[in-house]
Parts: sequence; structure tokens; C-alpha cells
Amino acid sequence: MSSEQWFNDFFDAVYSYIFMLVKDVHTAEDLTQETFMKVMVNEHQFKGDSSIKTWIFRIAYTTTMSYFRKKRPLTSLFDLPMPSYKHEPSTEEIALLNAQHTQFYEALRQLKPSYQHVIILRKIQEFSTKETSIILNCSEGKVKMSLSRALAAFKKELEKGGFTNETLIR
Repeated sequence: MSSEQWFNDFFDAVYSYIFMLVKDVHTAEDLTQETFMKVMVNEHQFKGDSSIKTWIFRIAYTTTMSYFRKKRPLTSLFDLPMPSYKHEPSTEEIALLNAQHTQFYEALRQLKPSYQHVIILRKIQEFSTKETSIILNCSEGKVKMSLSRALAAFKKELEKGGFTNETLIR
């Protein structure tokens, strides 16, 4: 498989991941493009030790973290809610979804960056523990422990914002 096929297969997922971190369409587009440029230049270095998706997300992660390191002061990571494209809800549903969406991302933004990353990768992007450990360059045990702590902290933040167990289940 070529880097062009990888681009077609993983562009949307990589863009979504980066957008959740930077919360700016143009910056996300630029960083996604930079990620895939690095993929093309370094495709010969892919050894197959992990899935290609994991390898590409590791590049996306390091590219995004480099962007944040260069940008001082570090900006707020989750300032805007992600747009939802699932179906055409009613006006009432849109208002409720927007409010819940905003609360969800506001609660996520309140967490420390390492918790944000592990929740996004494991629960939103649905990477395995092993894949997440590769992307974040840490042990699987650390990913599991961080996820457990992150979810507990996230739940507390959601509850502060008025989410109940019933809303969390939906």
C-alpha cells in the first residue's frame, strides 16, 4: 500500500484527531497536511511493528505536540465543540446537542493534557491500549492507569457541568 492510499484511508481520522486538539480548522488542515508529508517522506521507515494507522497517528501526535511546543503560551485545547454530521436533528435536538456538546468538550478541556490525549485516542478514536501506548510513547500499563484516572476526572468535570448518569449513558 502506498502513502497515497494511506492518505485516502486515514485523512479524515487524522484530521478529526488533530482538530480536537487544536480547535482551529486552518491549523488542523495545516498539521494534517504536514503529518501526511512526513508520512510520504518517511514511508520507507515503516517497519510493520504496529498497524499503519498507529504509525500515522504517532506522526500526527508528534507533529501536533511540536506545534504546541513552538506556540507559546500553550493555547486552550478544546475551545470549540466538534461539529456533528450524523443526521439532521430537529431544532430542539440541535439546541440540546449543542449544549451537551459544548459541556462535553468544556469538561474535556478542563483535564490535564495527558488525560485529554488518552481519552481522545482510546475512547474517541478507538485505538487499542497497545496502539495508544505506541502513539504516546509510553507503556500499556501507563495508558491503562491514565485512562482510568482520566475517565474518573472527566466524569467529575461532566457532573460539575450538570451531566447526570442518564445523560452520560446516551
